[in-house]
Amino acid sequence: MITLTCSELGLLQQRLFERRRELLATLRGEYGDLAGARPPEELGPESHPDETASRKASDQLRTALARHEFDELQQIDAALARVADGRYGACVDCGDPIGYERLVAAPYTARCVSCQTAFEQHRPIRQ
Repeated sequence: MITLTCSELGLLQQRLFERRRELLATLRGEYGDLAGARPPEELGPESHPDETASRKASDQLRTALARHEFDELQQIDAALARVADGRYGACVDCGDPIGYERLVAAPYTARCVSCQTAFEQHRPIRQ
């Protein structure tokens, strides 16, 4: 049984749409070069090895951040699909209600605390 009021659901849905817009703008702007939209800045043969290492570390960090933001975008899209299906606010594993406070903290949350804990304990760690 989902226990969200219409106003709570509306507020959470609005937050999902706002965060989705923010992420899309960031992914298109900040990380466009990672998707091939902008050519990477090349270092010349005279570049210092420290500069090359620094650039490589920076690129790896940007790639990790982009992956994290893309993952969040996918979670938001899944949450919006649950809103459309009338399943938002219910745990995708057990069906119990997800607390409003938990949804306010992370509106794309798909699991109750118990199921999320079990999920995290049994999934492989991604490198």
